[in-house]
Amino acid sequence: MIEEITFKNVLSFRDEVTFSFEATDDTTFESSHVVVMPNGTRLLKIGIVYGSNASGKSNLLYAIKFLHDFWVSDPQNMDDPTGLEPFLLDSETPNQPSEYSIKFWANGVRYWYQLKATSKQVMHEKLSYYKTVQPTMVFERKFEDGQSVLTFNPSVQKIGQEEQKTLNLLCLPNKSFFAVRGHVNMKMEHVDVVRVWIHTQFMPMVKPSTNMTRFCQKKIGMNTEFKDYLLDFLHLADFNITGLHDRVEEEPIPAEVQKLLLSDENVPDEIKQKLAGQSTIKKQIIGFEHTVENDRGKETYELQTEQQSAGTKRVMGIEAAIYEAVNNDAILLIDELETSLHPDLMEYILQEYLLKESQSQLLITTHYPGLLNTIDSLIRKDNVWFVEKSKSGSTDLYSLVEFNGLNKITKIERAYRNGQFGALPNIKN
Repeated sequence: MIEEITFKNVLSFRDEVTFSFEATDDTTFESSHVVVMPNGTRLLKIGIVYGSNASGKSNLLYAIKFLHDFWVSDPQNMDDPTGLEPFLLDSETPNQPSEYSIKFWANGVRYWYQLKATSKQVMHEKLSYYKTVQPTMVFERKFEDGQSVLTFNPSVQKIGQEEQKTLNLLCLPNKSFFAVRGHVNMKMEHVDVVRVWIHTQFMPMVKPSTNMTRFCQKKIGMNTEFKDYLLDFLHLADFNITGLHDRVEEEPIPAEVQKLLLSDENVPDEIKQKLAGQSTIKKQIIGFEHTVENDRGKETYELQTEQQSAGTKRVMGIEAAIYEAVNNDAILLIDELETSLHPDLMEYILQEYLLKESQSQLLITTHYPGLLNTIDSLIRKDNVWFVEKSKSGSTDLYSLVEFNGLNKITKIERAYRNGQFGALPNIKN
C-alpha cells in the first residue's frame, strides 16, 4: 500500500507536493476505510481528488503513473527518453531535474524510494527499508563522470566484484535499477519484493477514454468467480441483467481483410502462413440475459456486449479493474470515475468497494460535488483532496482536513460550491 508520494517539477506541479493515504485520528468507518500496518500506521483505502478543468487532477494520476512506467520500462538504447516531463511554464524548471519520493508497504515491510531524474537520465536513485524508525539503505545509484555508479549496503545485499561490474554496465542512464535487475541472475531480497509489488500491485491507470470492454470480457471467460461477482453486482445495481453467457463462436474472415493482411509487409511470415490456410476466426461472445415483463408475462432476451449502453460497459470495466485490485491488494488510479455513470451508481461502486476487505487502494478524480454530501455516511473527510492552479500555471495540492472549522460546516458540498475550499473554475461573466 502507498503511504505517501512526494514530487516536484513534474507536469503541472512546479513546487513540491505530497499526496498522503495516511489516515487522521478520526475513527469514522474505521473497519471499512482503514488498514493498519505492522507498525501501527493507519492507511486509507481511497483518495478522492477535486478540481476544475485543467487544474491538474489528471496530472496527479499521470505523475504517479510515470513512476510505475519508469520502473517497468527497459530501454535498450541509452538515448531513449526517460518519459519525464518537467514543468514547462517557467524558464528555469525545464533545465532542472524532477524529483520523487514514495513511501509504501510491500510484503509487510515499509520501503522508501527516491528518484531524481531528467528527461534524459537518472541522476539519483535510492531504495531503503525500515526495520526500525530509521531507514536502512538497500542500494543507491549516482550519476558520476557520465555513468551510473551503484552502491549496495553490504549488511543488506552482498554483491561480488563481477556482479557489481555487470550491474554498473547494464545500468543505462535512462533506465531504472528495477529494470536492470531483471537481466541479472542473483538473489536480491528487498529489490525483488519491490519488483513484485511494482508488477503485480500497481495497476494501469483508467482514463475516461479507456476502453475496458476487452479486459472485462477476458476476465469473464477466464474467471468463473469474477463472472458470478459481476452478474451479482449488475443485478444489485438494477441493470435488468439476469444472466451472463460466455461462449466462443467461429466467424468467417472477410476475403478483403485476409487479402490485405497477407499483402501487408508488417505482418510476420508465420502469421501470414497461418492466415493462408484459415477461413474462420474464433470470437468470444458475451451474451447478456435481460428479463422483462410485458403483457405476455416475463420474457428473456439476449443482447451482446456492443448492444449494451455506454454506462453498462463502463461500469463493467470499472468493476473488472476493482475486482483485480481487491484480489491483488493493488493500487488503482481512475480518472473521472463518474464518466458515463449516474451519481447514485458511482456512490454504489465506492460503497461496494469499501465493504470488501483488502489492502487495495483507489485514487480517483471527479467533478461530482454531490459525493461531498456523503462525508460521514460513505466517505471520510481525510479521503478528500483538492488541486488548484495558480497564476503561474503551477498546480497546488491540498487536503480537505487542512481547513479549520470543518465540524461547524453542515453542508460540505455547498461550502465547496461557494468557493470555501478553492479548486473551482473561475468563470467570468
